[in-house]
Amino acid sequence: MIKKLLIGALCLLPMVGLVGCGQMDSLSLVQNNMSERADVYYFSNNENLKISLASGQRESTYNYDGVSTNKVDFALIVAQLDSADTELCQVTIDGVQSDVLLEFNYRTGTHMADLERKLTGEEEIQITYGDQTATMVNKSNEFAVSSSQAIQLGCQHLQDFIEPLCDGNNFDGECYLRIMDTLTGEENGALWLFSVMSKDGQIKNVIISTTEQIVLADDSGDVV
Repeated sequence: MIKKLLIGALCLLPMVGLVGCGQMDSLSLVQNNMSERADVYYFSNNENLKISLASGQRESTYNYDGVSTNKVDFALIVAQLDSADTELCQVTIDGVQSDVLLEFNYRTGTHMADLERKLTGEEEIQITYGDQTATMVNKSNEFAVSSSQAIQLGCQHLQDFIEPLCDGNNFDGECYLRIMDTLTGEENGALWLFSVMSKDGQIKNVIISTTEQIVLADDSGDVV
């Protein structure tokens, strides 16, 4: 199941500092050109309501052009609901409740909504849909691999692709760190996906464990 997930995700998606870029090392350049970076990840404690919530920063407009521009905060709800319609839920964060519309994504078969804020991981969050309420648990606190460590591992694995993109203090590409989620709540149900896109449209991806500091798969489609 996990191997199929690794291979499918790679097909769908458009330590130590690494030296070799002149004035700035490649790790610093990558960190400065993250078009999306997830840092915090919550998951539902209700087995009848499969919901995740990932938060960090992303580009204000996705262009997938190899250029990282202005960033905004995000907190993306992903829910597995028995519906293909837009659905209403209630989100309560530290006692403040708001109505949120969950829109169906036909590509992923899930419902999504962006709360357009950055979460610290310390919030108390409940999400109610119909007669079910989920208390969201910060699972990223349990990760053995942080977002920063995942970026380092990704840079090391893709060093041969990344270094030619470095030009002094400039980086001819953009990078993404996302959380791949099976919506199972299991220990291996969340993985890091690190991607690099060059300005000429080349893309490299690696999938990184959240439970140990290893790369699980790359663009070859095989488990590493």
